[in-house]
Amino acid sequence: MILKGLPRISHISWFLASLLLFAWGWFLVWGVRLAPTDWAKLLPGFQDAELEFGPIQPSRIRLVVAIILLLLTALLAIFVVVARFRNELQQTDMQTRLIAAVVALAVMCVLFNNLVTRGWEAPWYRISDMMTHSERVPVFGQRLLMIWPAMLLKHLVPGLSYIQSFIVIQGLGIVLAVYVIGKWSALFIGGELQFLGQVLLAAILTPTADFYVGHDIAVVFTYCFCFLFLYQRQYLLFLLAFCIGMLNHQNILLLIPTAIVILWPVEERKTVYWVGAAATIAYFSIQFILNRTIPIPFTHEIKVWFNMRQIAEMHRTMIFGAMLTVPWYLGAALAFKSASPFLKRASVLLPMQLATYSIYGQLNEARLFNGFLPILIGIYLCYIRERFLQKDANVLS
Repeated sequence: MILKGLPRISHISWFLASLLLFAWGWFLVWGVRLAPTDWAKLLPGFQDAELEFGPIQPSRIRLVVAIILLLLTALLAIFVVVARFRNELQQTDMQTRLIAAVVALAVMCVLFNNLVTRGWEAPWYRISDMMTHSERVPVFGQRLLMIWPAMLLKHLVPGLSYIQSFIVIQGLGIVLAVYVIGKWSALFIGGELQFLGQVLLAAILTPTADFYVGHDIAVVFTYCFCFLFLYQRQYLLFLLAFCIGMLNHQNILLLIPTAIVILWPVEERKTVYWVGAAATIAYFSIQFILNRTIPIPFTHEIKVWFNMRQIAEMHRTMIFGAMLTVPWYLGAALAFKSASPFLKRASVLLPMQLATYSIYGQLNEARLFNGFLPILIGIYLCYIRERFLQKDANVLS
């Protein structure tokens, strides 16, 4: 009677469960007593692994085996749950959510892996200096949105190094950026295919990351939140996101004229004026407070001649930087006709960025244009929707 009330499980599941139960029983009764020489006879490739990783303590041998058994148990549990709810999981809405979640997770893993494996600490951006004496760091010292949480984490978990604390918070920033890009992408291609925008984000952003810098990933999500709230006409939330972005990078100033251009054809003049005025007042108020509380040696460097020489002499850094940006923007220019009116108006940001960074930035750094990525991604998604999805819909009809 008890078995009759249980959910139906396949014979394969029962067989695997029996094997796993036997393995756990053997391990708990006899395995915990085995010497390393006995494990060496039982485990294939034991000696080769010892040469690769170094000798292991006997207690850790048992720990490794226990962890593997736990993982196998978890996998079996997942298999049983999937088998039990397979009908529900096969529904279109559920599959859409699962695919979106899995692809988003994959993009997060790609970006985080890129951060950890390719990132390096530059002498002009020491993480320890940013987290202890940011006022001594020229240019970057007031860009603290992602540094303050790292400082808090370091305080709460003293065992973490400065770089480890920094990387953990950058990981959270990656999660937030991928999430908001997904929400943004859904506006232009629908929720079922929002993961395409996240995949584009990984493809564009991954090659541009090099040395550790706290504000790059935050530029993506602060700008994207600002654009998202402008699109949804939630102007108070836009101003909040704008103020938060101001703590990350001063270049968010360019969003003020961008917002005015976006709102001008669709809102009453008084709305355009108060949003622009409020953002302007907030920007200079926050900058004034930062200058008084965290006075850094200087906030910018003039790079006009630097950029002129890089372009004219075709330095290697300039060539590779152009390789990471020009093809993407050329493709977006070709697809621009398909972009929504909002994206077309928001594209005014790009020439302003180009003019600003020609003076104050290094044009070889593709990451300078991270703030434009939501618009770039949106243009590509509009093109895909118009040229492929609508065409398929016509064929089906």
